[in-house]
Amino acid sequence: MRRIVSFLKFFRRDLAVLLMAAKQPETPGRVRVLFLLAVLYLLSPIDLIPDTIPVVGVLDDAVLVPSAVCALLRLLPPAVRQRSEYEADLLLRHGGAILAVAGLLVLLWLALIVWGICHLFA
Repeated sequence: MRRIVSFLKFFRRDLAVLLMAAKQPETPGRVRVLFLLAVLYLLSPIDLIPDTIPVVGVLDDAVLVPSAVCALLRLLPPAVRQRSEYEADLLLRHGGAILAVAGLLVLLWLALIVWGICHLFA
């Protein structure tokens, strides 16, 4: 889990650009699919080289995922990339407030679910 957090901190702008690009209809389908595969590989406990091997195990994550992110950024059409970079900068600038509001909404939904379950069984 620590490797995922450190990766996200290092590449957060690039990942935000790819996330914003994935939402746009002009983004090629192959970029969306490859981005999804890269995210799944990063989150997957299954690696090409197991992390239990001391140095080489982490090396595949340190090489494959950043290479995929750089390649995906190059595959984006220039207009999509420019618009995505602008949206990503806005997101990163106001990300704290967005996360706070999203967290509050999640807590409200959880409270509503708990209230509903309590009244269902009462």
